[in-house]
Amino acid sequence: MMRPLAPPSAETKPGYWQLVDAGEPFRLLFPLGAAIGIVGVLLWPLYVWKVTSVYPGPFHARIMIEGFLTAFVIGFLGTALPRLMDAPGMRCPETIAFATAVTAIAALHATARTWTGDLFFLLTMLALIVTLGRRALWHRQDVPPPGFVLVMLGLGCAVSGTATQLIADPMPRALPEGMAPLGRLLLLQGYLLFPTMGIGAFLLPRFFGLPAPHEFPESRSLPPGWIPRAAFAFGCGTLVLAGFVAETAGFPHWGNAFKAAGVVLYFLRETPVFHAGCGGGSLGLGLRIALLSIPLAFGLMALWPDRTPSFLHLLYISGFSLLTLMVASRVVLGHGGQSERQQATLKPVIAILVLVMAAMVTRVTADWLPETRMLHYAYAALSWAAATAVWLAFVRRSLKSPPNASKS
Repeated sequence: MMRPLAPPSAETKPGYWQLVDAGEPFRLLFPLGAAIGIVGVLLWPLYVWKVTSVYPGPFHARIMIEGFLTAFVIGFLGTALPRLMDAPGMRCPETIAFATAVTAIAALHATARTWTGDLFFLLTMLALIVTLGRRALWHRQDVPPPGFVLVMLGLGCAVSGTATQLIADPMPRALPEGMAPLGRLLLLQGYLLFPTMGIGAFLLPRFFGLPAPHEFPESRSLPPGWIPRAAFAFGCGTLVLAGFVAETAGFPHWGNAFKAAGVVLYFLRETPVFHAGCGGGSLGLGLRIALLSIPLAFGLMALWPDRTPSFLHLLYISGFSLLTLMVASRVVLGHGGQSERQQATLKPVIAILVLVMAAMVTRVTADWLPETRMLHYAYAALSWAAATAVWLAFVRRSLKSPPNASKS
């Protein structure tokens, strides 16, 4: 059971840094991640319109995954997991250390120092595992939800995938054939996909007022029913891993089909958000779009693997990044004393959805329009950056508000 912070009294209304220090690292890491993401995509229009001369292709993906999305991953896990385990939350020095690390990673990749950026990212992931693992082993009073076996699998993908890249880049023949491309898939896809599945099983039913199958009575030992759900989660994760292996072995049709099947099976059983009708407001609509985009992207890559670079942006833009912004919005509103807005129709969220979908369509179709491809890259980047800027403006006040903040 997730334990909220005790609401502070009006006389002791905490300041921003006190809230961060009270186990809410998302208040610093979410806006930092959004800022990194905006910088990461704006490299494209700067290059297209000749403001800069360095082609951003080789390091754009690293900035977005190891910088933008990682800031949200750390911010969410650092806030939620200690509470789920009834363990001490992350303190301000830990949060600042992770924020500094993520900023350094993005800066290193932006200056084309990919190997060093990957090394910093590997060390940051290991530090996150130690930070959360120490609380899980020695301080917890409750077990995390069973779907969090997939979160750990995702962190394992980040570590193993990055390690293979660090070895393969300077020494291409040091690893067995196929290990380097497999590691790349684990880093660029598995690291994000598995936490999306695992966190979604616990969190997404809450968006729609549905029964939460991953909530169990508080217990330091595994409660009845926990192991079967964890086993199902691991089984779906294994199917996705088989897809990575098959794709690396030269069978992209089957590889992406396995990934799509693993995601669909897990989402259908564990995140029944489509049973909620049209409820959930603007955030619910965004979640549905994101949850459809992820398996759809893998399905399209299974049918047309030669178009994988295009369809990957369906996965990343309207899948991972949109889901990240929607879940982060719920977290910020809930912790900022505005839970009643989570089910409402919110104009800023509608604007975010329109801009993100415009960015996705523009980027996915760019490769079918070779004469104007680079312009499409620039326009897609501007649209996504605008969506993220709208999100920052939307959550700005809530990031500084305590749970009992006024609703003005």
